[in-house]
Amino acid sequence: MSEFKRFQRLAKSIIPRFKRGDDEYYSREDARNMINDLGMQMEPEVLAKLIENEEVLEDFTNSIYQLEKKVRKKVVTDFATIDLEFEPKVYVEDGVVGFTIVHRGDEIVFAEYKI
Repeated sequence: MSEFKRFQRLAKSIIPRFKRGDDEYYSREDARNMINDLGMQMEPEVLAKLIENEEVLEDFTNSIYQLEKKVRKKVVTDFATIDLEFEPKVYVEDGVVGFTIVHRGDEIVFAEYKI
């Protein structure tokens, strides 16, 4: 077995597989849609930096998986937006962008990025 194949097998065993619905997974495009949907709450320059950065999109996707696990509920709609039931908000302060939702009366920060 080649080193590359061994590395792939190891990576597959370590990285968790998060499902979306029955057989779907959230993609970077889904993350881009979620961030775009919240774009009116931030400056256009900040929005552009977030949706163009592949690392941010990947991290945002993982943050959504962790959030859904934490609240034990699906947070993302079928249209790849964060459900308005959770009152999603974006805060931009001192060069940091924070994404929050409200669950059971508590505001939860699920993702933060320096810009």
